[in-house]
Amino acid sequence: MYSIILESLQYSLKYTIKIVPIVTIGIFVANFLINTGIMKKLDKLIKPIASRANISAISTLAVATCTFSSTAGFSMLSEGLNEKKVSEKEVIATTLISSFPSILSHLFTFFIPFVIPILGVITGTIYIFLRVVIALLKSIIGIILAKIWLKTKVMDAQDNANKRLANPNHYIVPTTPTYTQISKKSLKSTYKVLKRIVIVMVIALFVISILDKLGAFENFKNIFEPISNTFGFKSEIVIVSATEILDTRAGFIVAGDFLNKNILNTTDVLIALLLGNIISFSTRFVKHSLPLHVSLFGYKLGTKIVMINAITTLLIDVLFIAILIGLF
Repeated sequence: MYSIILESLQYSLKYTIKIVPIVTIGIFVANFLINTGIMKKLDKLIKPIASRANISAISTLAVATCTFSSTAGFSMLSEGLNEKKVSEKEVIATTLISSFPSILSHLFTFFIPFVIPILGVITGTIYIFLRVVIALLKSIIGIILAKIWLKTKVMDAQDNANKRLANPNHYIVPTTPTYTQISKKSLKSTYKVLKRIVIVMVIALFVISILDKLGAFENFKNIFEPISNTFGFKSEIVIVSATEILDTRAGFIVAGDFLNKNILNTTDVLIALLLGNIISFSTRFVKHSLPLHVSLFGYKLGTKIVMINAITTLLIDVLFIAILIGLF
């Protein structure tokens, strides 16, 4: 048993040491770009999308703001709703429209610095592409709902009336930090995120290695065999999905490990991660999304927003899993 523990520890540390430098560089660069205001330049991608929907100036700005902070964007909507400048239907539609800009912010904070190093360039890029397309589809659904619910475009007079609310300075105090300050802030953020990632990575790989050497995965295969056989999945796919439910990053680490060992291929990993997202969506939305939305929009509307967003994500994820199974 001692030798198994020692070998597993060596394996987990070796893999972590190999991958951490890449992740560190990615996280630091991402934080540096965010702190220099590069995320705000993504507004050019967002405004054409928002302009196609019949939403107000406040909602348009909220959608653009979601490229660097969903909380800040939703806070704008909340204030607009409280001042009766935005209707409940517009709030629901706008939260769906904001899905695409929100995923853009995750590109620099999670997908590029973490997912690609763990899954590799090809599998990681394909997964990111799928998540971006899923978010874009949600935004399109939001635009369609806005066109149906909000029959007429918001007039310029109303936009002018909303000028105080739509002023970014009303929410964000502009600062001009030096590059030294930005670098220090980025290093501090990188250390904070990296500390959590390294701990999860070492523990996850250590546990995986021990379970593998003890033959636990064979037992897991037997447990998940009925589920796997029903949907035609490899049992390891269900293991990745189950791990993702417990911890998102751990799920990616397990998937990357199976991929490196050729236990799963790219398609298997994509299905596993999408499946894990589906299984864990209820827990994730209840733990994170519900408290935020209820605090901003009240219990009734907040719950409605979370449910609509969750169900939309669920249905689109199921569709993409079906496509992957059908094609491959």
